[in-house]
Amino acid sequence: MNLSVLHISDLHRDTANPLRNPILLDSLKRDRDRYTSEESSRIRPPDLIVVSGDLIQGVKHNQPDAEAALRTQYDEALDFLNNLAEEFVDADKRRVIVVPGNHDVSDYHFRQSLDAIDLNTGANTKSELVEEFFTEESPLRWSWPDFALYRIADSELYKQRFVPFVNFYQEFYDGLRSYSVEPESQFDVFDFPDWGITIVGFCSCNNNDLLNRQGAIHPDCIAGAGETLRTYSNVGRLRLAVWHHNIEGAPLHVDYMDPDTIQNFIDGGFSLGFHGHQHKPQYLNTRFRYGSDRRITVVSAGTLCGSAAYGFRRAYNIVELDTKARSGCLHVRVMQNDNLQMPIWGPGSVGSGSGGSLDFQFDAPPQPFVSSNQNTSFLAQAAEHFDKEQYGQAAELLLPLAERDSLARPLLLSCLTELRDAAKINSVFDPPTSAAEAIALMDALWQEGKLERLSEVLTIPLVADSTDGSVIEMKTKYTARLGI
Repeated sequence: MNLSVLHISDLHRDTANPLRNPILLDSLKRDRDRYTSEESSRIRPPDLIVVSGDLIQGVKHNQPDAEAALRTQYDEALDFLNNLAEEFVDADKRRVIVVPGNHDVSDYHFRQSLDAIDLNTGANTKSELVEEFFTEESPLRWSWPDFALYRIADSELYKQRFVPFVNFYQEFYDGLRSYSVEPESQFDVFDFPDWGITIVGFCSCNNNDLLNRQGAIHPDCIAGAGETLRTYSNVGRLRLAVWHHNIEGAPLHVDYMDPDTIQNFIDGGFSLGFHGHQHKPQYLNTRFRYGSDRRITVVSAGTLCGSAAYGFRRAYNIVELDTKARSGCLHVRVMQNDNLQMPIWGPGSVGSGSGGSLDFQFDAPPQPFVSSNQNTSFLAQAAEHFDKEQYGQAAELLLPLAERDSLARPLLLSCLTELRDAAKINSVFDPPTSAAEAIALMDALWQEGKLERLSEVLTIPLVADSTDGSVIEMKTKYTARLGI
């Protein structure tokens, strides 16, 4: 595995929580010491950290000094994540992906946007209110504790419910990243070319508040992420989506996300998804229902510090990935003891009979459509990378073009030769279309031990009938080696 992700969720940081930051961090470090040293089940130490929402417990609108209490909770979350980043990813916050959860939506700010509705009105008005209440993204809110109906009277004030999280986000990333209160812009892209992966963090709290407990991602966020993933720098990257809400729930529950959103993720080329919210670890494979034979592998983390779901304990995940082989291993780490103030972590069950880890395969990203104008841009970018001896980045740009652009093939061949990537040469340049490709292919087939195919290549006209001195030399060498 070439990449390991520490996936935590539902921190619920609050001064009232008996589990304090120092002991929580120390417990995670002690567990890392164990899982990275155990001979029989050694796990790669984390390269990235994913935090899938509910950083804080949240504050009710009628709590005294609600804004100050929110600030205290976010200060605690900030302190924990700062120290976590320092201890696990060398304080490189570019390797930490954070998304908001429903507890990160400020109830205090939300209530400032509401006006009460007088229900002592005529039947027709009540009928209209009922119709409006059940419309998409309705501005109406029903409060059972108050037995009252409210309307979001000020949409700009309603957006301010994200302000505390926005302030935290900018502070955590030291001003290098920012978050928007505008629902159509609530996503962020984290690109890791060295690992061949791009991670998109989505907000699944669109139109979410304490009186409208549901998960949703704004369609413009999915569209915006798709546009970013079509740029040259993301071609060929494994795509991983991170959000907060689960995608299924009990019949009487509404506090989860429309499962059709997952179909949009698949259609957008995402191979993996990480989320939290339900306070239990889970592993799901979801197939595409609308055409191509694609799927997304979705992993949820248990709660790190909150109350676990019935039948579960507090938990977090380590997910090891091989981005080239498209394989992974999910390790669930579960709280072993009963002292909520001093957790001890160890391997837990992923599913029935699975033990503490689960090996899985995931889909490769789809090959993107590239226009002729983009071809020229990609070739120029690839040539620039090649001149800087950045052969891997150049090859990543050229691979989607190899079948349809004659200019891309020789440059790609040069890149793969420099990288000594025999497997990729075999997959792309068999059958060969030029003398240079034939030479490289014969070497690659020999290196990979594909001797039967090498024998066949020696007989194709491009090799057998060639007058090129280099091809003749290679043909003679491998004919002798094979004893033909």
